[in-house]
Amino acid sequence: MLTLFRGNPFVQAPPRFVRAVLWQYWFTSMEEKQRSGNWWKRNLMGLYAPVLTRQADGKFVVVQWPDELPPHD
Repeated sequence: MLTLFRGNPFVQAPPRFVRAVLWQYWFTSMEEKQRSGNWWKRNLMGLYAPVLTRQADGKFVVVQWPDELPPHD
């Protein structure tokens, strides 16, 4: 998993929980870009995968299951 990062962000200790969320992105209109400076707008779709934690015995446990994602483009 650390190969996904440029460096190890967990030097002190590994994370206690891991979660993955899904966002849907769109380009803003040129008008909105000029007005706000934002290239993107986004909408949080929800959890992509279950939230997990690791027990002292090394087993992974699901902390929260994701809800069904709404339809998206």
